Parts: sequence; structure tokens; C-alpha cells
Amino acid sequence: MAINWIPVEPNYKSYLQLVVLIDMAILAIIAASLYLFLPNNGWLPAPLWFGVPWAAITVFFGLFWSLRRYQFTAYARTEEAMFLRRGALWRLTRAVPLNRIQHVEVRQGFLERLFGLAHLTLYTAGSGGADLSIPGLALANAEAMKAELITTIANEQTDESDHD
Repeated sequence: MAINWIPVEPNYKSYLQLVVLIDMAILAIIAASLYLFLPNNGWLPAPLWFGVPWAAITVFFGLFWSLRRYQFTAYARTEEAMFLRRGALWRLTRAVPLNRIQHVEVRQGFLERLFGLAHLTLYTAGSGGADLSIPGLALANAEAMKAELITTIANEQTDESDHD
């Protein structure tokens, strides 16, 4: 059986790049605070030796990592399961059988709202947390997928009760 992978929204790449820039800026502020507020007894390197590699790492993660993660993030739905494929350096493919799904929700953080994106999160029986969270979906698409999954789950439970 061939899986027809559906790519996530193009805005997801920009979202990932912004997240990298925010994370790296927070870490840079922490590092700059070390230089300003801790006495330098020769154990801290000169700011230039720290800043240049930091900028290179930020550009690497902001451009390369974000692009690769976006390129390899996709989802699929078959008659039996929902699938998620993701990864920039290490690849991960997860599947959740439809008959195990108990709860579906659409989640949207502040930055995701800026880009019109959402996560579709699937919960299954016997798990303590989310079993599958599909990022980078357009909000309308995530809501439609949620409605389809809820209908599928409800129909499956009705079919099972008819056999009893």
C-alpha cells in the first residue's frame, strides 16, 4: 500500500524560521548577560569569538534546518490510520490507527495564529499524552480534518455496537 503524503502549509517554513530566531535571540541575551553581569576572570572568551560562531549557527538553523524540517514534514490518512512524517536530520514516521483514537483537538499558539497555522492533535486509548500532533496545517484544514475524524470515530463505534 502506497501512502500519499500531503505536505504541510508553506507558511510552516516561515514559522519554523521565526521560532529558531526567537530561540537563538533568547540564548544570545542570556550569553550577553553573562558578559555584563559576571566578573570576567579570564574564563569567558572575548565577545567576538562568541558572536561570530553564534551568528553562523543561527543562520544555519534558521535557513538549513528550518527548510529541511519543512520539506520532510507531511501527513497522510488512509482507511486504517493517520500518519505523520517529519525530521530535519533524523526522520520519524508515526502512525495512529483510527480505531484507537478517542479524542481529537485543534491547537493554535500565538505564533501559529500569526501565520494562520494550527496543530491537529490525536489522543488514543491508554496514553498519557498526545499520540500524534500534526503541525503546519491551515486552521480551516485542521478543523475539517477534526470533523472528519470525529465522524469516522462515531460511525465506527456505532458499527461495532450493531454487531453486539
